[in-house]
Amino acid sequence: MSVFNYSSDSEEYLSACSDGSFVSVPSLADTLSFQFSDVPRNFNVVHFNAQSIPAHFPDMLASFDCTHIHAILVSESWLKPCLSSTTSSLPGFRLIRNDRTARGGGGVAIYLRSHIRHSIVSVSPQPPLPDAGEHLFLEVEFSLNKLLLGVYYCPSLRIDFFSSLEIILENLTPSYSQTIIMGDFNTCILKNDRRSSTLLNTIQSCNLSLLPLSATHHSPNCTPSLLDLIFVSSLERVAKHGQCSADAFSCHDLLFLSYCVRPPKAQPKILMQRNFRGMNLDNLRKDAGSIDWGSLFRADCVDSKVDIFNNHVINLFDKHAPARPVKIKNVPTPWLTTEIKELLSKKASAKSRYNRRPNELNWQKYVAIRIHCSKVCRYAQRRHIHNSVENGNPAKVWKFLKTLGVGKPQQISIPKTIDINSLNNHFSSPSFFDSSIKGNTIKHLSTIKTPDIPI
Repeated sequence: MSVFNYSSDSEEYLSACSDGSFVSVPSLADTLSFQFSDVPRNFNVVHFNAQSIPAHFPDMLASFDCTHIHAILVSESWLKPCLSSTTSSLPGFRLIRNDRTARGGGGVAIYLRSHIRHSIVSVSPQPPLPDAGEHLFLEVEFSLNKLLLGVYYCPSLRIDFFSSLEIILENLTPSYSQTIIMGDFNTCILKNDRRSSTLLNTIQSCNLSLLPLSATHHSPNCTPSLLDLIFVSSLERVAKHGQCSADAFSCHDLLFLSYCVRPPKAQPKILMQRNFRGMNLDNLRKDAGSIDWGSLFRADCVDSKVDIFNNHVINLFDKHAPARPVKIKNVPTPWLTTEIKELLSKKASAKSRYNRRPNELNWQKYVAIRIHCSKVCRYAQRRHIHNSVENGNPAKVWKFLKTLGVGKPQQISIPKTIDINSLNNHFSSPSFFDSSIKGNTIKHLSTIKTPDIPI
């Protein structure tokens, strides 16, 4: 069944799509697949300014389905601690976040392939300090070495973040042979001014190199500027790098980098499962009826009885429903159909056309397509949720709801820095109450009238 119906669209949407100018524009997913197709064994990284992951999440699902991308660095994530990571998770990636608090916008994040081991080595405090940007630095583990991967975002061109950035880099970069830093620094390198000179001097003092790029920020009716940058420790390891339009998200270009470091290969997820549906019930009943249960009745210990019973049942299962290895294949986003992907690409094309030729007509066409696209995605997601929940097994329903962020949050692990002896003393020592508090509590309870509840 089609997810949307053109007959129900508004006249504005039909008019916006009538000129047929969206067909020849390649999607961002196609562009990234082409760029990384010849370097699948390298560590491939992209960076983009999202200007709200929740608002552009369908575009992210459609854009980042390339299997050769290993890390996605995000500036202006606009995520908040109250939003669960499961609502913004990309298939095959682990989301590491540094959300801005106290005020809106901002925040940085990194999507890293789930099979790549990592640890967080530096996170900017939240809310951001007045003389610093927002950052998130990871130690990424490979078979032979470790790499420092970081995303940096400066919220404003009025913030002098250079000293704080230099301190971070001086503390971290000497410990790693390879470093990759990408981000939106809100400092135009094309200008020969104090900010650009200070940033370049800071980077050079830490033995990092700036990769050449053209202007990355293209706001309508404004001069293009180079704000999004890539810094690396070894130029000879850069297989390719560049930029491409990412109008679906913001006025910033997407940056891509292929770095000559081999990431670990993803291992398929294999589970041992039994196929109970294929059992011959008549043969199962026959074999179950021929079991000698005498040893179970003669056993004196309850544990022995349980072991004997389990052995008989498992032997039955092994014969009639043997455990077989099953490779798990997840359909990441079943609601994201080919039609919706084409519509998202059409929306990005309309935004790109407005950025090139900013006028009222192009803006109205873009708004009409954007509204229709949001409506279609919202309807498709609701239909997918309804079909997954309706008349389903409760266990499967709750498993599905947890993927949407519904349910109890995961238990917070105990920090490694806590003193085990102090923790043991706390729970092994008797509790002491102040005598006055105890007396007042008993007095208050004695004044409460006992409810008369009929039995």
